[in-house]
Amino acid sequence: MGGEPDDPFVKLPSPRVSFRRMIQVVTFVCVSLEILLGAFEIINGFTAGWIYVFMLVILLSGVDFQVAVYYRNNLIRMLTTQGYIIMALLLLIAHLTRSGSWAVTWAAPSMFLMLIAVTFAAAKFQQMELQEFILYPAFDVLMSLLQIIPIAMGLNKNIAPAVLCIALMLILVSSLVIFRGDMLRDAAAKYLHM
Repeated sequence: MGGEPDDPFVKLPSPRVSFRRMIQVVTFVCVSLEILLGAFEIINGFTAGWIYVFMLVILLSGVDFQVAVYYRNNLIRMLTTQGYIIMALLLLIAHLTRSGSWAVTWAAPSMFLMLIAVTFAAAKFQQMELQEFILYPAFDVLMSLLQIIPIAMGLNKNIAPAVLCIALMLILVSSLVIFRGDMLRDAAAKYLHM
């Protein structure tokens, strides 16, 4: 009669889903969706062009998930890589749908500026020193110069956002070189073995 009363509810052990199993499930779902969409496209006689966009989104979502898992211990590298995957996805969707140059006019410049802001915010959140992440903004600046290609090819009809983005990025890199040149050189020597 003494002691603790018996619990009327049986506590079943909850099954633990391992991290590896979660990765396998997400990969399986992505591959299955790709196969089903491919089969649907064959049944339709290759007439539904929107299926390719969905297949691309699923493929890049799977790749994005794998990148997030791979770089889970390095927040800045993960966010930077995911930013470039999203940018590639937007450019490919604009190309496949032939919906104009919105991706090169607005999406790419916005993404480059967001990458810089996210890099500095993530570094502040992780309380990182500038020398630990200085190469990421420098790389983003170099990559932003690729916006010159659509301008030169005439694909970007409204060049103002891209030109302003490049100008702001060049101002950033010039400030890094002028004020933190030694730190940039040390980081390049340490991380890039230069």
